[in-house]
Amino acid sequence: MRRTRLAVGAVAVLAVIVGLSGCSKDKEDHSAHASSTTAAATTTAATTTTPAKLTGSSAVPLPPPSPTHPPAPAPAPLADVDCGPVTGGNGATANVIAFASDAGRAGCTEAINVVSDYLDVPRTGDAAAVDGWTCEPQPDTTIPHICFNGGLTIGLRGNAAPASPPPPAPSPRRTVDPTQPPVTTTSSVPPAPAPTVEDVNCGPVTDAGGATRTVIAVGNAAGRPGCTEAINVATTYVTTIAPSDAVVVEGWQCNAQPDPTTPSVCSKDGLVIALRAN
Repeated sequence: MRRTRLAVGAVAVLAVIVGLSGCSKDKEDHSAHASSTTAAATTTAATTTTPAKLTGSSAVPLPPPSPTHPPAPAPAPLADVDCGPVTGGNGATANVIAFASDAGRAGCTEAINVVSDYLDVPRTGDAAAVDGWTCEPQPDTTIPHICFNGGLTIGLRGNAAPASPPPPAPSPRRTVDPTQPPVTTTSSVPPAPAPTVEDVNCGPVTDAGGATRTVIAVGNAAGRPGCTEAINVATTYVTTIAPSDAVVVEGWQCNAQPDPTTPSVCSKDGLVIALRAN
């Protein structure tokens, strides 16, 4: 009976050991399967999340633009702008035009300020520097005045223009000598006579025929020529052989006259040089 119990116990122990061994193997198989699945998933994820190269030497084409984010449209080209009217110094009006160019376009505030400063000052018609711009008239009946600066242009469409400067004041033809007040008509004092200018004998000159003439610097109300000038003019006159008796010498008009005492004279601006016969 005791042996039978021992045999039964031994069988029971053996069954437990076999069962435990089977469980351990199942766990190892399950762990290996899980590791294999995780590795495969990691490889797949790495493959699907690696982005394609879009720059460099890769031959992969760029993707088309997203239909929900189209490219921004190109800006509209600049156009001329009418900034409004101004009144010129001449009283006429014109519209200020800010012209568009490759350099851009002036703002209307600046255009109005520049043009107003140009029109408010009388001008002679030459180019003028105004607030860093150059303004000037041009031969165009539609835009007769323009201002330009660094490729930007402002024009005046109309007849507005700067006023013309006033003419210079005429110089007086006669003035009063402060040292000699004029005599009134009610005064009993007669006016002082004009000072007398005496004639001066400047010496002789010899003409082309060998005759001698005496040069006289004649004194009159216009004054009296100097002897040096009188001698030079007289010498040139009497030694010049001309087809007539009238000769111009250094601005002096020299000619013969029917006077046996003074047969020749030279005159200029009221001054007189006489050539007396000896």
